[in-house]
Amino acid sequence: MTPPNLSLFFVMVCFWATLWLVQRFLIRPVGAVADERQRRLDAAQQEWAAKNEEHLVAVARVEDEMRGAAKEAGGIRAEARHKAMDERQKALADARAQADERLVDVLEGFEREAETARAELQRRAEDLARLLAGRLLGRELAS
Repeated sequence: MTPPNLSLFFVMVCFWATLWLVQRFLIRPVGAVADERQRRLDAAQQEWAAKNEEHLVAVARVEDEMRGAAKEAGGIRAEARHKAMDERQKALADARAQADERLVDVLEGFEREAETARAELQRRAEDLARLLAGRLLGRELAS
């Protein structure tokens, strides 16, 4: 009989020793690094989700404030427009009143000038009638 081959036993011991060394110094540390990386990724994802939610809440709040400010600005603009229209109407009414007063003054001036012109025409017509009658009669007439 042949003695048993011990090389198989040594190969098995080397295999198990190498497996233990690879497991202890390579697979476990790499697994720990991968687990730590995954944990950090999960924490970062949760932090991002929380910050994103805060951002969305802040954006909604700012948009609400913007809508409120726009509504308030619209009210102020409408009030200013209404006030300006009132002032415009008042200015137009004052201008019309002044124009009417000037028109009345001008018409009264025209009436006075027309009355003066009528009186002057009446006087000149009488003078011309006297002059014509005097020439036709050949003598001067008494006034």
